[in-house]
Amino acid sequence: MAGNKSEREVVILMTDMVRYSWKTSAMSPEEIRKFLIDYHTTIHTLVDREENGPLEIDPSSGDGSVIIFDKRSGEDRAAICTRALQVAVRVAQAVSDGHLQPTRMGLLLGDITEASLGSRVLKFGASFAVANRLEELCGYFGTDLLMDREVARYQKGFNKYLLTIAKVSLTSILHPMNLFTLCKPGIQNYPSEVEEDQLLRFVAMKNEAMEFFTGNLLLGIKPDFPRVREMLIEVQNFFLKLTGRADIGTERILEYIRETPLPAPDFDRRGMKLMEKSRDSLGERIFHLSKQLLRAMNPDFYHALVVDTEWEKYFRLQWCRKGETIIEIDSVPDGVYYLDSGVAETVNGKGEVLSMMETGTIFGELAYFGREQKRTATVRAKTDMVVRKISTEDFKKMPVIVEIFKRIAIARKEEIKERERSVN
Repeated sequence: MAGNKSEREVVILMTDMVRYSWKTSAMSPEEIRKFLIDYHTTIHTLVDREENGPLEIDPSSGDGSVIIFDKRSGEDRAAICTRALQVAVRVAQAVSDGHLQPTRMGLLLGDITEASLGSRVLKFGASFAVANRLEELCGYFGTDLLMDREVARYQKGFNKYLLTIAKVSLTSILHPMNLFTLCKPGIQNYPSEVEEDQLLRFVAMKNEAMEFFTGNLLLGIKPDFPRVREMLIEVQNFFLKLTGRADIGTERILEYIRETPLPAPDFDRRGMKLMEKSRDSLGERIFHLSKQLLRAMNPDFYHALVVDTEWEKYFRLQWCRKGETIIEIDSVPDGVYYLDSGVAETVNGKGEVLSMMETGTIFGELAYFGREQKRTATVRAKTDMVVRKISTEDFKKMPVIVEIFKRIAIARKEEIKERERSVN
């Protein structure tokens, strides 16, 4: 290998057709050839223009393309990032207009190098892998275009449309990635008939919420999941009213908070940890085995908990501070709780601590299956906690869930009796 060239900074636009395998699964080789030639010809027509250069278009095997934007003489980062983003917008517009098959794009400012191998010039650099991951993450966040922070920072002309998506870490990429997209009428499934000022209001609301999700060290803002959740629910409701559909990117953050209600210690540095799926892991096999065992033991429970997961949406997140009272003794029950994280203590009427409850405990069910239908103890947060609460009204809609809580209550009564016997 000879003819090595020095490292240079470029912008990489990685493109990939959506659902290519499905679209071509029933085609003959000749039909696939014509289909792909038409697709790549359209991309070339959109991209390979004098005002966009200098650039290189390298169709990969199949439906993907790697488009490399080089700097013009004297050009700075702002100019090259703007030029590349303008091309990406043109591609997105062609998709929206029906002139191009749905296509996802990853846009990255990074370094590459080259080397000659015979008559071929090979390009190297981790930037290609990162741009590829950006393109792949489009599907997860429900967008056609994702760009890294550098492109978003340096580009000119699209600032008001910039929408913060997330800060993520992947097992295959060493450093976290800050993801952005464009929210502009007429592209990326944003309806052209929506008034721009209303869409820009959505952008402002979402960006403000995301600052409290990712945190901002310069402004002294720390991740605040309870606040973010309330803000994003408002954002989602606004977007739903505006467009008639939910914003997938917003829903992904809400899902993350539901599953991880407290930021990890390194969250401000690493962001959301999205693990690429490892096939046939031991944990996955045990999970599937557990489902089958539950199915064999109680088909009704299996159907209610695994097949029909309607119950899950009724468990609403609550964040509790250390020392906060969750349940007051002798009060009328208003719901059942699941302790998601932290430690709680149960206290009797004399203020004596009866027991400690840790992550994974269900509590508050006893009052529903006693004669007086009142709380039998006070529950306080021993530490900062996160709980999931299902209201009386909601859980009584589901007979199987009522039966599960009843069994938990019976078991807890036996535990209390056993504890009292051991004390006496």
